[in-house]
Amino acid sequence: MSKREALKILSCLALSGAAATLAAASPAAAAQWPERPVRLVVPFAPGGSNDVIARKLADSISKSTGRTFVIENKAGAGGVVGSGYVASSAPDGYTFLFISGSLATSAAVQKTPYDARTAFDAVSQVASAPFVVITREGFPAKDMRGLLEYARNNPGMINFGSAGLGDSSQMATELLANKAGVKMQTVGYKGISPAQMDLVAGRLDMIITTMASIRGTPTDKLPKLAFTGAQREPDFPDIPTVKEATGLDYDVNVWWGVFGPKGVDPVARDTLNAEIRKAISTEEFAAFLEAVGARPQPSSPEALQKLLESDLDQWTETAKAAGIRVE
Repeated sequence: MSKREALKILSCLALSGAAATLAAASPAAAAQWPERPVRLVVPFAPGGSNDVIARKLADSISKSTGRTFVIENKAGAGGVVGSGYVASSAPDGYTFLFISGSLATSAAVQKTPYDARTAFDAVSQVASAPFVVITREGFPAKDMRGLLEYARNNPGMINFGSAGLGDSSQMATELLANKAGVKMQTVGYKGISPAQMDLVAGRLDMIITTMASIRGTPTDKLPKLAFTGAQREPDFPDIPTVKEATGLDYDVNVWWGVFGPKGVDPVARDTLNAEIRKAISTEEFAAFLEAVGARPQPSSPEALQKLLESDLDQWTETAKAAGIRVE
């Protein structure tokens, strides 16, 4: 074999090796994600709406892909502990955050170890729902007008529960108080479930929370005064909206979505977005969400990011008006 022929063969081998390397790094090869279990971090205690919906989503995606998606609860500080954990995680596509609009509300009321606008890459919205206003048994007010009248006559005497400083339920209540010109006292917990237990026990006066959090629990049997959305809920046609009952310009919904740490692997992000869309488009998932008072709400990453930023603006104003910003 001549030297020229030998060099030609070596050149061909080198090109083949380079092609193989490129193929291994190509989107087609990377599309094998996930190759190991994927964690969905829920930054609240088990039992609340975030946990309930996240577990159903993880189960649906696991069945669809044949891969393992697991829930990891990291509660504390209105979702900040778990959110901070994800923000500081490696963006390799194996750790994601499942959270409600609390990502925006918690950032509006306290200094967080991350910038909520820039620390995450949005993946997809999953669902949305109105809140419901619930009171303890024996509370003097039997409807929304009566609740606000009682609050005006007894400033600061109504205590309401939340899943921690700045969670969605607290901010929905603070916004109501701001618009009605009343003062109520918040009591924070490490999740909405323990707050609901205290409501059932009569240690709290009210909670604004989601049907997803109370379905199948003793809280579901307590008085429901109103829903916070723009229209009545089909399953509860006799219960008015807050706006109907009071005349206040009040229309608040909660959303749930998935985020990765900033710079998350784009193949993992896009694949997970597609899997979320597939999961929540099934009749089974839609029926599950309907049963817990929510609706499927898929989105592009860009749409979820825009929603987050809009909420950050709104809830920052609400926190300022309520005087609850904590540095």
